[in-house]
Amino acid sequence: MAILTTPLTLHPNFEKRLKVPFYSLAFCSLPTRKYLPLASAVIDFAPHRITECSTEKSSTPKCGILSNAVSLLESMDLSNPDECSETIALILQSCRKYDNLQLGLQLHARLIVIGVELCAYLSSQLLEMYCKLSSLDDARMFFDKMSDRNVFSWTSMIGLYCKLGDYEKTIELFYSMTREGIRPDHFIFPKVFKACSELKNYRAGIKVYDYMLSIGFEGNPFVKKSLLDMFIKCGRMKIARHLFEEMEFKDIVVWNMMISGYASTGDFAKALKYFDDMKIYGVEPDQVTWNAIISGFAQKGQLNEASSYFLMGVSENFKPNVVSWSALIAGNEQNGYSYQALNVFRQMIVAGIKPNSITITSVISSCTDLSLLQIGKEIHCYCIKREELDSNLLVGNSLIDFYAKCRSLESACKKFSRINRKDIISWNSMLYGFALKGCREEAIKLLDEMESQGVEPDIITWNGLVTGFTQNGDGKTGLEFFQRMVQTGIDPNTISLSGSLAGCSQIKDLNSGKVIHAYVIRNQIDQSTGIGSALISMYSGCDCLKHAHFVFRELSNRDIVLWNSLITACAQNGQGVFALDLLRELNSSSVKPNTVTMISALPACSRLAALRQGKEIHQFIIRLGLTTSTFIWNALIDMYGRCGSIRTSREVFDLIPNRDIVSWNIMIAVYGMHGLGMNAVSLFRCLQACEGLKPNHVTFTNLLSACSHSGLIDEGWEYFGLMQKGYALEPGIEQYACMVDLMARAGQFSESLDFIKKMPYEPNAPIWGSLLGACRVYKNPVLAEYAAKFLFELEPQNSGTYILLANIYASVGRWEDAAKTRLLMKELKVIKAPGCSWIEVKRKVHSFIVGDTSHPLMDEIRAKMESLYSDIKGIGYVPDTNYVLQKVEEDEKEFSLCGHSEKLAVAFGLISTPKGSPLRIIKNLRICGDCHSATKYISKLEDREIIMRDNYRFHHFVNGGCSCGDYW
Repeated sequence: MAILTTPLTLHPNFEKRLKVPFYSLAFCSLPTRKYLPLASAVIDFAPHRITECSTEKSSTPKCGILSNAVSLLESMDLSNPDECSETIALILQSCRKYDNLQLGLQLHARLIVIGVELCAYLSSQLLEMYCKLSSLDDARMFFDKMSDRNVFSWTSMIGLYCKLGDYEKTIELFYSMTREGIRPDHFIFPKVFKACSELKNYRAGIKVYDYMLSIGFEGNPFVKKSLLDMFIKCGRMKIARHLFEEMEFKDIVVWNMMISGYASTGDFAKALKYFDDMKIYGVEPDQVTWNAIISGFAQKGQLNEASSYFLMGVSENFKPNVVSWSALIAGNEQNGYSYQALNVFRQMIVAGIKPNSITITSVISSCTDLSLLQIGKEIHCYCIKREELDSNLLVGNSLIDFYAKCRSLESACKKFSRINRKDIISWNSMLYGFALKGCREEAIKLLDEMESQGVEPDIITWNGLVTGFTQNGDGKTGLEFFQRMVQTGIDPNTISLSGSLAGCSQIKDLNSGKVIHAYVIRNQIDQSTGIGSALISMYSGCDCLKHAHFVFRELSNRDIVLWNSLITACAQNGQGVFALDLLRELNSSSVKPNTVTMISALPACSRLAALRQGKEIHQFIIRLGLTTSTFIWNALIDMYGRCGSIRTSREVFDLIPNRDIVSWNIMIAVYGMHGLGMNAVSLFRCLQACEGLKPNHVTFTNLLSACSHSGLIDEGWEYFGLMQKGYALEPGIEQYACMVDLMARAGQFSESLDFIKKMPYEPNAPIWGSLLGACRVYKNPVLAEYAAKFLFELEPQNSGTYILLANIYASVGRWEDAAKTRLLMKELKVIKAPGCSWIEVKRKVHSFIVGDTSHPLMDEIRAKMESLYSDIKGIGYVPDTNYVLQKVEEDEKEFSLCGHSEKLAVAFGLISTPKGSPLRIIKNLRICGDCHSATKYISKLEDREIIMRDNYRFHHFVNGGCSCGDYW
């Protein structure tokens, strides 16, 4: 047949694909029939030629056979293709066998130059060569110009598309073939059924099956197996079972397919039934059978069952292979048991089984989940020793992802640069790493490079950039990439929208958040998913809790994620009462609370000192069986500590089966905020004796703060020095602030200033605030002015600085300066939060604001307050009117002091609770000196323990004394 008579110089792709010199196409006109035995010999003796091949001439061992084939080709007379067709076919087969497309192109080019008419056999051989070497463009061009396409040609072309993963084109080509009247054979149907299975399109598979029956093609066992496999992979087990039962011959492969199908869908009862039935029919389970069951259980999270069958198989002479071990490892990792996955991997290595790329990918993912940088590096070293693993793209991508998420960008970049053929996953992983680290310029540069190399960013690319930067706290850059994604025409999905809403929350961009909300509504995107949660978080982050409530109430299907989001939003925005009300509403609904719910609700109890409700939540946690979570235990320690119940807090700490460093840090902080510095020091020494746990920066911050609250100067200096000497931890600004507070509280002002000058950080607001607070205790207005000057620059809208400075002026009688300070506040529009105190009585939280008269029991409260004032004056109390900043008469000052919120809360607690029961009160500001003094006398007069938490620390008033020792 006459084909491809196009001149050589006009042949598409010829110049760029053919890398041999044009002059090498010259050949001698020699008889070709006699070269057929030579061609056969060249191919038949290929193994011998390969072993004789010199490595100096080529890096591949096949150079000898291919160079001989080139020589043979150049010496052939191709003017009579009928005589040399067998020789040409043998050379084309050698091109396929040794993966040499260039030689095939050279032969094809020579045939084009001569204008040879190829027979159907040679045409099929040439097409087969292009298809086997995955040269799609050349194969399709050649195929389209073939005038006589037989079933072999169609089989090659359909097989190529199927191999390259273009399954839609595979099916399309199949129907084109049938329209041309070509009858498919048993080689074509399996490829088409595979395409249907990969597309999960069983309906298309049924149509192909109906066509197969319509032409009377029954199919051989191979075709029937591919049909069965298609229905199984499409999840159509009923049809698959019917087809299986109709099969006359059922070998081990068919049984394994059915067992694997049922196991992958989670129907283990039927999978195990087929497992037993196959034995009855005389078919013994093999390694694939056991692996199918193990993999099925592992994928569905039934890891105990997977392990049981793993061991059961061993007892029945089944030797676990790499697939068996990999299934257990992947199952543990995918179901959140990363530590167990690593443990199984260790057992696998001990058993002498070499991991493959799937195993390594799962192990690296486990290291990623646990942020185990060192172990991940050890796995990487193992891969380097095995070249086939180090060069594997799947392994390479998982390593980039691992290093990126562990914030080890240098290692991620090195691995990324060493991957020769990067896919989009490689680029996406690296971009996400830059985003997580907040490297904006590097991310933009890499994104531009990615596009310049012809790799188009997909939705996963943009999602990684948006969520990565928002997770880093850079909402502005996250929104920048979100806008760039929208400009490219890619529609955002739920991940993109959630990430952008988080960005709006971080920069308090309410307008952009509303625009995104409008987009969600217009496009009818389901808000019951993560979008609803993100909207609630966005509105609460932008101080619009009312809108967050509205979003929540508008949703008909509220899952636990949505409940948790709103509870968290309320708790974090000072709406603890609403958070606890929501929890009660949740308990009466059909939605079951989880660990996150409890962790979100407990801080609400802490902020309100709602100990009784905190205890009820603790009981609820026990009933729900949530005590296995260390996060829960840590939240309980914190809740009891912040509600003033130190003993219970320590009891919970002692009950934790596996304490992490957070547990120790919280307990040390609890002791510190209650003024029990020596208890904190003792606990730290216990931590030092623990194996496997090391103090971190948070540990030392809490410990130094505890020393500061208790005046433990020597211990503070000791542990400050221990950070570097004992644990190689460079002190941060937080630890330096603790040391300034420690010295200033002790009245060591010159030492404090000298320390501030020498520290390697620029002093921040907490440092100057500590100095200013100490000036109040020691009535040092000069140093107070010096510290306040810096605070006015750093935090010009912080009302606490102005109030504290005015108090210091008032305490030394500088009334004009106090008045000027208050006037300055007014001019700068600095808003002072009114003093507010809370107390829980009979499961209800009552709040009091300074000067408030709205409480229904206000008359009884005032009467109790007057009685208390009279009585405590009789036992030594003297009102400290220095805390009244107005220059008025003394009796007016005393009357003003009676209206402080903490005194109102104390009086209400005394008339509303049984005698002898403790009172727990919270104040949003620091307790004033007069209230502190009065409460000491009240505790003695009423024989009550009064636990008061201000915004700085706890005060335990018992029998006329305070736990702070007046050191606050």
